[in-house]
Amino acid sequence: MSKQKTLFRVTPKDLTLIAVIPFQITVLVSLAMWYQELPWWSFFWLLPLHFALSLQGTSANHNHYHTPIFYNKRLNGLLRLGYSSVTSPKTPHNAGHGIHHIAKESFNQSSVLGVMGLNKALWKQIVGLFRYVFYFFGGQYIVYLILLRIWPIERLVKFAMPNEPEMGERFFRTLTKRDVLIAAQNDVIIWLAFKGLLLVIDWQFFFFYFLPANFLIDTFRQNENYVQHWGATDPNDNKRDAVSCYGKLYNMLTFNLGYHQEHHFKPGTHWLDLPKITEQLPHDRRVVPFMHYVNLPIFYPKLSLALQSN
Repeated sequence: MSKQKTLFRVTPKDLTLIAVIPFQITVLVSLAMWYQELPWWSFFWLLPLHFALSLQGTSANHNHYHTPIFYNKRLNGLLRLGYSSVTSPKTPHNAGHGIHHIAKESFNQSSVLGVMGLNKALWKQIVGLFRYVFYFFGGQYIVYLILLRIWPIERLVKFAMPNEPEMGERFFRTLTKRDVLIAAQNDVIIWLAFKGLLLVIDWQFFFFYFLPANFLIDTFRQNENYVQHWGATDPNDNKRDAVSCYGKLYNMLTFNLGYHQEHHFKPGTHWLDLPKITEQLPHDRRVVPFMHYVNLPIFYPKLSLALQSN
């Protein structure tokens, strides 16, 4: 059988990435169904579990985006819809992520509280909460998709991304492509449909756990690019512009997301092959233990002071 006629582009082991979707749907639907029976203390372990699910779903989509699992484009599109249902609309997310790889940005002078928006005045944080609720019900995506049809790109960028005009123009121009726009619309529909299912199963679960839990998790995960790049040896060198982490449990959960410098050096490398890239990288690049979330200034005060003095 020729390689082009096989189902998987790289390896059947990518079934582990696909299994994330039914697994997460099962967990979230089960939580909604059993919510009324759960004791109050169960939320001390539910929130970390929910965070792990969020990280795992995004990581699986991330690998699928860079190295599509199937030869068949329709199967890849269906899989993207699956990731959209349990995480967030993936076409807009993937478009932004592609720009992230092109742009050379450094987080070495950034504040982690600033990245998460926690150093703003209290009233601005409250406004941010209401904006998140608007986003959670699809408002942000729906508005952007409508404005894309009636506004010029320049006006939309000033409205949506005034502080990042160059990145905003690249992002919205990508979304104006017909096939990308249709995919984005379908992603938003499936994303809202799954939320609607959870809402129908138990509205109390949806409003008193699912929405606030997602708010906390998404707020914390805003610093993901930060922890993957803060303290990088050289933001302009694609062999030193990111931070790697080789914790076994972390990489098992995230499908080798810890091999972040390896990924930035060769983004098209399949996730199972990323460890092979390590030997091609210099030894003076930054590596942290356990997981990326330990890469915070509070844990590395000497490095933080050094970066602030530069």
